[in-house]
Amino acid sequence: MRFIWQSVLGLRFQTALSMTLVATSLGCGACTDEHAHDPAAAPQMTAAARIVANAELRAHCTAGLSPPAEAYAAITEIPPLGNGLVFMQDINDDGVAVGSAQMAGGGYHAFRHTDLGGVQDLGALPGFGAQSFATAIAPDGAIGGHADHGDGTGTLFGYRYTPAGGHTELCPGGCSVWDLNGSGQVVGLLLGREATTWQAFLWSPASGLHPLGTLGGTRSSASGISESGLVVGNAQLSGSALDDVGHAFLYDSREAHPALQDLNSRAKTPGWVLRGANDVNDRFVVGYGLHDGQSHGFRMSLATGQVDDLGTLGGAPSVGWAVDPTGDVVGWVAKDAHTNVAVVHGGGLGGLHALNDYVDPSQGWELQQANGINSHGAIVGMATHQGVPVGFKLTLPLCRGP
Repeated sequence: MRFIWQSVLGLRFQTALSMTLVATSLGCGACTDEHAHDPAAAPQMTAAARIVANAELRAHCTAGLSPPAEAYAAITEIPPLGNGLVFMQDINDDGVAVGSAQMAGGGYHAFRHTDLGGVQDLGALPGFGAQSFATAIAPDGAIGGHADHGDGTGTLFGYRYTPAGGHTELCPGGCSVWDLNGSGQVVGLLLGREATTWQAFLWSPASGLHPLGTLGGTRSSASGISESGLVVGNAQLSGSALDDVGHAFLYDSREAHPALQDLNSRAKTPGWVLRGANDVNDRFVVGYGLHDGQSHGFRMSLATGQVDDLGTLGGAPSVGWAVDPTGDVVGWVAKDAHTNVAVVHGGGLGGLHALNDYVDPSQGWELQQANGINSHGAIVGMATHQGVPVGFKLTLPLCRGP
């Protein structure tokens, strides 16, 4: 399971587009020191003490997320399609969430979820083959991901899906899709001629598929795209070792002659090596890197270049995975060698917190990874509930201001 660190925190891929791609959803827990401190082992506040602490933070927050008025937040279980794992990946401002669920035979199907309609099995629709994954949803409801052809090869092909237009395949060979925007632009990873090489790509309805290159090495992967067309990811440098993820990059598709830019060249805060960028909007980039030698999640301001350390719980590695318009970040902290703890970071929350802090412990939840957040405070990810793997949607209120 230790290959998960490379696939999630770097190129998000192995040497082939196959079932191992689902490992990108399992998180960075597999990379950690097996003797790392358990961030979930901190003493629990009583419900009464939590209400008091929440009220203090709510009184001073000015923007973004705030703690709930009561002791705990509202949480919704997103059930599996079969009896296996559930990987929630993204949610848009209409409250439509997407992910992938393990079926009875062991394969995976892409699905979408709404509060009113429940879970819809996208993998049962035409064009989705025998195995499919949904990784992102755009503001207009378009869904991106990857699916096989049902031919037994295990090769996956990136797609964009809309209810009106159906399933559109984006690449003639193997590729994966990791994000898309409301303008129809799609980003991801395109397999090269050799199984050990791949490149980030940008696809649009007007221009088709366009490889983005690297920072001098042989591999790159695009992880996120903003509504204005900013692309982020990671790319190897010249001389990078085969398994090195390289540096985080920024690519501005609006420029006349765009090219990958090492995100470290824009960083103004000393002590950082930004390794991977996972999400971007018009204000912030989030991801992970080395800060004074420690693997921590980061949030970088595009306007100033300031890099904020998202911190950690108990000293374990952390990852920033998704960011909302006000700069609140969700992701995870490694719990041990195989599992993670879902986290959220926000000024109105007082910094970094385990999402488990906002859930009644008597309900039997273990929130393991937070992958998506919308502008209304809804957060989706992966969890267990009473020991059963499920998806979750947890909603935190927004600050009302002073």
